[in-house]
Amino acid sequence: MKKELQQLIVTNLWYYIPIALWFVVGGILLLVFSRDDLFLTINSYHTPAWDKAMSGFSGFGRGDIIPFILVPLAFLPVCRNKTYIISSLAFGALIPTFIFFAKEFFNKPRPILYYEGKYKVHSVSWLSDLTNNSFPSGHTLAVFGFFLLLSIILPVKQKAWSLFFFLCAFLCGYSRMYLGQHFFQDVYAGSVCGIIFTSLIYAGVRHWVNQQAKKHE
Repeated sequence: MKKELQQLIVTNLWYYIPIALWFVVGGILLLVFSRDDLFLTINSYHTPAWDKAMSGFSGFGRGDIIPFILVPLAFLPVCRNKTYIISSLAFGALIPTFIFFAKEFFNKPRPILYYEGKYKVHSVSWLSDLTNNSFPSGHTLAVFGFFLLLSIILPVKQKAWSLFFFLCAFLCGYSRMYLGQHFFQDVYAGSVCGIIFTSLIYAGVRHWVNQQAKKHE
C-alpha cells in the first residue's frame, strides 16, 4: 500500500502541493493567533454578494450533493474501473460515518452558541444556524476528499485543473467560518482528515485491486 500511496501523491502534485502549503500556513495561524482572532477576523467581513457566493461554495461539501456527482462519473470510461467504483463507495460510507462519530465524541459548541450574548455572529437567513457538534467541520472534511477524488481521475494533461479543485475546497472551508458555522480549527482539522482518509481509502483500494490482479495472472 505504501507504493500505491506514493504513486498517488506523485501523480497528483497539482493538488497535494497547495494542500501541503495550506497545512503549513494553517498550522502556523493556529499557533500564532487565538480562536477568537481567527474566527472574528473572517466572520466580521461580509457583504450581500459574498453571502450568496459563500452559500454556494458551502454547498460543495454537502453530503446530499457529493454522491450525485460521484455516481454519474462512474459511467465515464476513465472511471469505469474497480478502483474508482470501490473507492467512491468506500468514501461515501466511511467519511460520513467518521464525521458523525467524531462530532459526537468531541461535542463542541458552534460559534453561534459559543459567542451567545458576547458577539453577534454573522450568518444568513436562508441557512439553518446550528449550535452543536462543531468539531471537525464535516463540510470541509468531505469537500477536500471529494475534490481529491476528482483530481485523481483527471487525465495527465489536465492535472493543472487540480489547482482549481483545491481553490473550490478551500473556499468551501472558508465559507463555513464566513457563515458562522465553524471555527478555524474545525475547518483545518476537517481538511487534514479529509485528505488523509481519502488518500488512504484510494491507496488501499488500489493496493487491493493490484493484489487481485496479480493472483489472476
